[in-house]
Amino acid sequence: MPCLCLREYGFLLRGEQAGNSLLVCGISHPLAWTFLEQLAWSHDDRHAFIRTATYNGQKALQVTSFIGVITTPDGTQIEILPKTSEEGQDTSQTRKLLWRMLQAVDLLPFIETTDADLTLDRQPLIEVLITRFLQHLTQVVRRGVRKDYTRITAEEYFLKGHLQLERQLRQPISKQHLFCIEYDVFSDNRAENRLIHAALILVGKWSRSDANQRLCRELRFAFDEVPVSINHKADFTQWRTSRDMIYYQSLLPWLRLILNQQCPFTLLDEHAGISFLFPMEVLFEKYIARILAQQLPVGYSLRTQVTDKFLSINPRAFMLKPDMVIYRNDQPEIVLDTKWKLIDADTRYNNGIHDSKAGISQADMYQMFAYGKKYFTNGPGKLALIYPAWRKFSKPLPSFELDTDLYLDAVPFPLDVDSSVEINALLAQRDDLTNHSKHISVS
Repeated sequence: MPCLCLREYGFLLRGEQAGNSLLVCGISHPLAWTFLEQLAWSHDDRHAFIRTATYNGQKALQVTSFIGVITTPDGTQIEILPKTSEEGQDTSQTRKLLWRMLQAVDLLPFIETTDADLTLDRQPLIEVLITRFLQHLTQVVRRGVRKDYTRITAEEYFLKGHLQLERQLRQPISKQHLFCIEYDVFSDNRAENRLIHAALILVGKWSRSDANQRLCRELRFAFDEVPVSINHKADFTQWRTSRDMIYYQSLLPWLRLILNQQCPFTLLDEHAGISFLFPMEVLFEKYIARILAQQLPVGYSLRTQVTDKFLSINPRAFMLKPDMVIYRNDQPEIVLDTKWKLIDADTRYNNGIHDSKAGISQADMYQMFAYGKKYFTNGPGKLALIYPAWRKFSKPLPSFELDTDLYLDAVPFPLDVDSSVEINALLAQRDDLTNHSKHISVS
């Protein structure tokens, strides 16, 4: 079955004539098209990763800002990558960028990037996910598959364990030759191992990598005598976190992902394969927050998704929720919002006159103005909108003066290199704002 690769807001067309590029891909299998079209027409918000559209006058499906991988019932795999440029972009470089961001935010504990991971950017996302899961599972198997005592209640010809006297006395005449007994068996038939066995069967069906297929078959021998989980929900509730099960814990998020129990975005369809989709806006926000938090000087703190201010004081309503607020001595120093959007700094100028917004949303400016008014009531304030850097937006825009002593900077954040934020400019004393002499810079 085909493995398609798209970027955000790419188009899917019916038939092979569309080719396969990051912008447009063709789906030849009718079952795959029907499955995706039904999702696009669904009114369920869980399926917001795809919608109906037109492309060059032709009926099409368009993916949105969700990043990840989805497998249709016929086995067609669709990998969705971040959109990092308005022009053509390199698939390998985009995958490297995605891995860097996932590694930073610890979305799943599967990015142990080393120098040996040279093929990371050449593998489809689903194969890397499967590879990481199998690597974690290999470590668990090497340390030993945990066994436990399982209580068995049975009627046998022999006496073993504990005789259930009350049940024995109630035995009908036809069964009085049988003993009602209860005993414990030390076996590997436990909830954790049943879930692992079920996940191994699934990834064995999904993977097209010979190496992954071979490793999957080898690992299944270790769980050959373990029944497959038939009630995932019940088995997850029985997952134990005792000291002797510590080395199993790294598998839990993987099993929830593979078995569609917990994921940033999953398709609850028993015929669909693995789905691992999450909003790129959320990933970008978490990535920026992690980078900033690592570079804050002593005395500063960063809080995310702050909810202590309201537009209406009486009654207390219309909560404000900035992405990040940097504090010093519990006083807000700067309010930041991240926007996963490519803005064009060239449109800021027209014959040298500042008459354009460079693609910045007016609604975003209203939102930031409200943040400034509520968070900086006792003096000057700094606001910042952080966007991904690209060819047409590599330097901060001239500051926007929203009000007296209230300035907003639009800042590019480079993603194609190991980003290093010059945090000192962000944390300049608010007294400097009156002179408007310092700006946010990213290098």
